[in-house]
Amino acid sequence: MERVEGETSYKGRPIKVIDLPGIYSLTSYSIEEKVTRKCIEDGEVDVIINVVDASSMERNLYLTMQLLELKKPVILALNMMDIIEERGMEIDLHRLPEMLGYIPVVPVSARKRTGLDVLMHAVVRHYEEGPQGIVVHYSRGLENKISKIEAVLKSKYGEMENLRWHAVKLLERDEEVCRDHPVDVSEIVDRSYEKQIINENMII
Repeated sequence: MERVEGETSYKGRPIKVIDLPGIYSLTSYSIEEKVTRKCIEDGEVDVIINVVDASSMERNLYLTMQLLELKKPVILALNMMDIIEERGMEIDLHRLPEMLGYIPVVPVSARKRTGLDVLMHAVVRHYEEGPQGIVVHYSRGLENKISKIEAVLKSKYGEMENLRWHAVKLLERDEEVCRDHPVDVSEIVDRSYEKQIINENMII
């Protein structure tokens, strides 16, 4: 699956839209993940609309947190909100943005085409404000390992953009980061901690 590009406008402002393959993380295991990750890391986008199925929030939040750790301007679009209402379910639209560092959270329904004007308004406003970025805090054990990996990276590469994100990815044994920034962290990383990091993201 590849990216699809198009153009639209909002109140006279031209907007280029890049539709990327749907993924659940920035780990480059699948072709979809590689295509999406490359576009995001290459800095081709000004604002990311992370469209998630509101009825299965947990599996989507890991990607959201990864994007925020990269200091990317993210808007969370909660799709299928009409399904949520039909099932009698509720999502705390005040608590959720607080958990995610006060990023815009916009309920939409692609099926009924509701909430789209609010979403476009959020896109323009968030672009003008710029990304805030957050730091996701993990358990003491993981934080200790992240700090040690950061020290190793800084010792070899000096000041790095998104140092913490690279350290977390090395803790996950991410193939691309291990290849692009090779360092010996064998005494710190005895296995892949990806599942543990995902599980801790689920409860943030």
